[in-house]
Amino acid sequence: MPKVTVVYGENVQSVEAAEGSLLGEAIAATGLPLEQPCAGRGTCGKCKVLIEEGVAPPDEIERKHLTPGELALNNRLACRARIAGDSRVVLAPIVVYSNKIFRSSYRYRRVETPLGLAIDLGSTTVAAFLTMLDNGEVCAGGASLNQQAVFGADVISRIAAALNSRENVERLHRLALASINQAVDSLKLPERIRQRIERVTVVGNVAMHHLLAKLPVNTLAGMPFQPASRAAIRDATALMGGIFPQGARVALPPLIGGFVGSDALACLAYFGFDHPDGPMAAIDLGTNGEVLVTDGKRILTASTAAGPAFEGVFISCGTRAVDGAIVSAYLNGDHMEFETIGGEPPVGVTGSGLLKIVHEFRKAGVIEASGRISANPPVYKDFLEIAQDGGRRLRLTPDGRLGLNQWDVRELQKAKGAIRAAVDTLMARLKLEPQDLRRIILTGSFGGQIDVRAAVELGMIPPVELERVETIANGAGLGAAMFLSDEGFALGEELAQRAEQIDLDQDAEFIPRYVGAMQLTADAPVIYVTKSTKVL
Repeated sequence: MPKVTVVYGENVQSVEAAEGSLLGEAIAATGLPLEQPCAGRGTCGKCKVLIEEGVAPPDEIERKHLTPGELALNNRLACRARIAGDSRVVLAPIVVYSNKIFRSSYRYRRVETPLGLAIDLGSTTVAAFLTMLDNGEVCAGGASLNQQAVFGADVISRIAAALNSRENVERLHRLALASINQAVDSLKLPERIRQRIERVTVVGNVAMHHLLAKLPVNTLAGMPFQPASRAAIRDATALMGGIFPQGARVALPPLIGGFVGSDALACLAYFGFDHPDGPMAAIDLGTNGEVLVTDGKRILTASTAAGPAFEGVFISCGTRAVDGAIVSAYLNGDHMEFETIGGEPPVGVTGSGLLKIVHEFRKAGVIEASGRISANPPVYKDFLEIAQDGGRRLRLTPDGRLGLNQWDVRELQKAKGAIRAAVDTLMARLKLEPQDLRRIILTGSFGGQIDVRAAVELGMIPPVELERVETIANGAGLGAAMFLSDEGFALGEELAQRAEQIDLDQDAEFIPRYVGAMQLTADAPVIYVTKSTKVL
């Protein structure tokens, strides 16, 4: 069989693959990182690799996604290119920009105290937090991309891959370990300090937890969508493949239920849901959205499929956080001004940038409350493009390289509508009104950098005074750090027992709320279904 050689920096791996098989499958077999947000369906065009030799000519889908210059350089889509003889492919280095990367203290270098690692195994980003075990101080944070993205940006695609073959189960497990290892490596710890690590906790959503722990995922793929096991794994060291120092004890905290995992549990602990001052809500915004609400006594939780739009995935000019990624924007008369990572020229739009762009266009009347791009906007007229089929696109850059189309707006509407409907559903069960909430905490990679005013005025969260809304990037990771102590782990187990997981798909009013919440207004209307009405 042909040999496929994959080059990623100084790391070179080779595997055998059948003639005519997909290049992406061979790359996945090497364990090297490859992003395939659409799970290899050929719809996103983001799994670009550089071919040096041995691949069949591009098909029509590749020609659609690749520019003439990229084709000339032999760039290809890994999910479409097929192997033709011995092949050699180069992967572009993946650079991570994350608000989980920080250094707040060097005390771990000065004091010979045992250390711990708190790992937040997210669907998109994996974060590692170095913690002092004597007082729980978090000294540094690092991050890497979750390499499981080769099987798709969303957890459903990864669950499907695991159900497809036992080889994929092992591969997804190894990719999780490789991603955790990269996140720890990003801390750049000298070996003498690394050897002081004595305890590790790993939190994540239910799918990430099960794929790491090699638990069956079939129960997550069908009704009632519950974990195979919610129990804590107090000693998961044998599952870690030797990536941590010998003698370090690794623990996986318990799950809450449904798709509400130990990352949400960590948020409950860190945000003080065990002793709240009154009604409050926390929302972990990312590829998956976990919603946590308490009336001061009961704790309700839910997970909703916000989708990867918040990560810039499935957006026509979406991008991860890289140099030049748009993170915020302001409409200045007849043109748009951007804030980008590194102050570089804009190369694409992140989730936070998308939210702010839509907010700016909505305020100016360029986008209507329904989400429809206006056919005759009061401003920005020169940047409106109308295709032959009537589709509308707003150029973001004068050259039209970056733009916002109707599909992009709809993707944002679906994501923000799912979050708002989940919050409203839990609040209704607790008989809470927006004015009752003393705090709303937005957390996660996306939630930690969101424009609060845009979130309120577009109706992604309930209409409250802006002063009540907080953004905290690392709620799950900092909560996981609390679980490194015996007392903290016990608190997590207590909260897992107290928290009630709500199945949104079983709530008759969730879908009507979701439809109403897609409106781009601060107080999104709720549409109730009766025998004489129906949702269109």
